[in-house]
Amino acid sequence: MIILATSDVHSPEYLSLFMEALRKTEITPDIVVFAGDMVEKNKVFMLKPVVEATMKKFPGVRIIAVFGNDEYRDYEKLYVSIYKEITWLNDDYLIIGDRDLCIVGTRGALDKPTSWQAKNIPGIQKYYAELPYRIEQIASQLRSQGCKKIVLISHYGVTRKNLEGEKEDSYPYLASTKFERVIRREILDCVIHGHVHLGVNEVVYVRDVPVYNVSLPGRKKLVEIKI
Repeated sequence: MIILATSDVHSPEYLSLFMEALRKTEITPDIVVFAGDMVEKNKVFMLKPVVEATMKKFPGVRIIAVFGNDEYRDYEKLYVSIYKEITWLNDDYLIIGDRDLCIVGTRGALDKPTSWQAKNIPGIQKYYAELPYRIEQIASQLRSQGCKKIVLISHYGVTRKNLEGEKEDSYPYLASTKFERVIRREILDCVIHGHVHLGVNEVVYVRDVPVYNVSLPGRKKLVEIKI
């Protein structure tokens, strides 16, 4: 199965870069993944040109997305109602085929909330602390139910190993290291994340699990992932 993944288009900011990357893509994927921050500052309708171009390029291919920090909290239902072409995952999962592939999707967590988040989102620190364990429980349940391959999509990073290129003092605001423990349990077969615009690595490995940073500003292309 081929997944084509991207994030951080921040439409309209990197919309032209996305269109060029889409034009240069030669493979036909089985699934397209949007790993969050597809629009800039909750400009809900700026997702439309991204979706339309993707569907024109790959008619009939399923699009799966998670929310980023620029798809604001409490607006999830609006995105879902407008973009019915997309399968949205928000701390939940999707089973594809005869449990051949199971996808868990989340905004993710941070080691440290930003000052704005700490001030404006009640309970965010507790949520970030508990989320990795919730995702671990979901993935473990899927594995016990017979899922052959499990992919985690998170907007935020999941390991500091994949933050090279960013300033070290920003690391706590880019990823949650608690997710490393989840990955090391080897209940996940692959992890896809965005948010790390300056990350120099497309893929790193936590144990034997590949962790992909698909942020468009960093990759300058759509990332092909074979499962």
